[in-house]
Amino acid sequence: MASESGGRDPAWRYCTPLDGHKNGTICNYCRLTIKSGGITRLKFHLSHTDPHSNNKKCPNVSSEVKQEVKQLLEHKSKANAKKAADMEEIRAELRGTMGGKHHTLVDDDDEEEEEGDEDVYMYSEDIHPDERDEYREAVRASKASEWNRE
Repeated sequence: MASESGGRDPAWRYCTPLDGHKNGTICNYCRLTIKSGGITRLKFHLSHTDPHSNNKKCPNVSSEVKQEVKQLLEHKSKANAKKAADMEEIRAELRGTMGGKHHTLVDDDDEEEEEGDEDVYMYSEDIHPDERDEYREAVRASKASEWNRE
């Protein structure tokens, strides 16, 4: 979530919110007006580390503030990378869980099915064969009632 004017980000000490612009700031060192980009763009301005090279570097910022803001950016970058890795790990777990608990069976031995009728059913791995038959019959009944409604 983006910080609001005067938000939790420590870099707000080095700027003033720009009235009438939700993400606008005014640098307290050189008075540069940044109309968009919010606190992150101001941090690039103060640290002289804009990855897009489209931000003017602050000529009046002290080396201490410059270093502090660089550390804030590095910390945020590491936090974002950790968050992305955690999300990917969760997605991998979900893919493994969902893909591992179910498998697809096609019953080629069912004599009741007409030729050309290729129903595919998803079963839990631990389902009993009798439950499979009941499930298959319930699906067929549901399809039949759906066809009758049409």
